[in-house]
Amino acid sequence: MTTEMKTSGNAFQELLDAVDIDQQLMHLKKDILATKSVSKRDIMVRQIKYLAGLKKNGETPADSFVLHNIPVIPPMARPPITQAGNRIEYPDVNKLYQDHILVNQGLTGLLAEGDAENEVMKETRQASYDGVKALFGLGTALKGTARGAQLKGFLQQIAGEKGPKGGFFQAKILKKKQDFSARATIYAEPDLGFNEMAVPVDMIWTMYKFHIIRDLARNGYSYPDAKKAVETRTPAAQASFNKLIKTIPIIANRAPTLMQSNITAHFPKPILGKTLGVNPLHLPLYAGDFDGDAMTIHTPITPEAIEEAKKKLLPEQHAFDYRKGLGASLVAPGHEAIIGSMNLTDPDMKQEVQEFDSEADVLKALEAGTVTVNTPIRLRKN
Repeated sequence: MTTEMKTSGNAFQELLDAVDIDQQLMHLKKDILATKSVSKRDIMVRQIKYLAGLKKNGETPADSFVLHNIPVIPPMARPPITQAGNRIEYPDVNKLYQDHILVNQGLTGLLAEGDAENEVMKETRQASYDGVKALFGLGTALKGTARGAQLKGFLQQIAGEKGPKGGFFQAKILKKKQDFSARATIYAEPDLGFNEMAVPVDMIWTMYKFHIIRDLARNGYSYPDAKKAVETRTPAAQASFNKLIKTIPIIANRAPTLMQSNITAHFPKPILGKTLGVNPLHLPLYAGDFDGDAMTIHTPITPEAIEEAKKKLLPEQHAFDYRKGLGASLVAPGHEAIIGSMNLTDPDMKQEVQEFDSEADVLKALEAGTVTVNTPIRLRKN
């Protein structure tokens, strides 16, 4: 009697083919009631879950746990990126796919020769296994150059090689979002429109960088050219900047966020310096003052977020306090604003009263300097 010995994947597949799911489930459910060991019960529960899942999906253990073909994700999920100087950067997985394909081609040639026991075959099988591990993110790359470049497989990119901080979500999403937010101390800036906030110009360029790049790309720029235009602040980028700050608001938040008006949107007004200028009328929105309070500002990215900020978070839409009654505003003149309003409307009777035909004529005279803010005036009746 001769016994045929099988190795590698063929042996595992034969063992898995011999598994009878229904019979294994029956024995496990019987044994789990009899065992008192917590660790053994835990192992049995996991085995029952795996087997029950296979039975529910109509699959066999061999089909589910033996990999016959390597899945290749679509090219659109791993696109080459054009860098400055017409340099093309390829994703890590493209190079890992290439390494594994080359090893697999060599393995196919060796299998055709029929000698499965020589050392070259064993080394090639091991390389094929290591190539799959590297591609999935469970091992290092095959080639020394690729290993030196620290190419990462799928799981390493998603979960992170040494923890979540190096993973896809943190590195590619949260980390990039730092460009869309900023923090600074606030100061009183009365020379603002009702929906405006004074923001340092360099801060705005950084936060609006990708909006400007997208706007330039829509006008025919390639990504590298648009990026360079933003970095050098060309006239085209400046024109896009001036347009976008009037259509895309920032979202300001003063922590602790205890009421809904602590998060309010404003259109940024570029200024020099490193502090945020807030209209004194808006202090009740943030329950703040000017004794060193700091605020965080964010840039909405998607069109939906931008529209929601304009329709719901601008002060003209948002500055209501329903605790005081439906439609009651949190914003009202006070302190210096009241004194200034009284001063502006107090006529200087030492000056001669001047007559005008319309309010437009009064504003023209004020702009020309022929009257001052306190000159007494009279409008003629038409």
